[in-house]
Amino acid sequence: MEGFPLRGKRLRTAPKHDRRRFGRRTRQSGRVHAAQHLRPHPAPNTGSTARDHLANERTYLAWHRTGISVAALGVAVAKFAPDRGGHAVAAGFILLAAGLLVSVYGTVRYRVISRQLESGEFAPATFTAVVTSSVVTLLALVAVVVLL
Repeated sequence: MEGFPLRGKRLRTAPKHDRRRFGRRTRQSGRVHAAQHLRPHPAPNTGSTARDHLANERTYLAWHRTGISVAALGVAVAKFAPDRGGHAVAAGFILLAAGLLVSVYGTVRYRVISRQLESGEFAPATFTAVVTSSVVTLLALVAVVVLL
């Protein structure tokens, strides 16, 4: 069959990853350096391991991008709102705080999900996601009321 050049041929698989951990131990105490948890640990790409971690990173970046956008909106409101004075600064500060809250939540959630993926389990964050979204929405409404 001309349309399927790989039909009947075996595809080569990728080489297995080295499963060693890269933590250095100090000679005096034998404890692992504090920065060890920041280094990426190679993991075998079995099933959907890579896909799950990449999805987690994309979600983290989306939370972070949203937080930066809300914080930038707060700066713009404080700087460019015409003839509002202290109200514009207060509304801008509220939006800035809401943006920082979104970024912090995204960072915490990324770390929790990374640990869960490495341990092979997953617990959805329905309560914390709803609470964070509700607080940010409430802060945005308060900022609008202060600005009016």
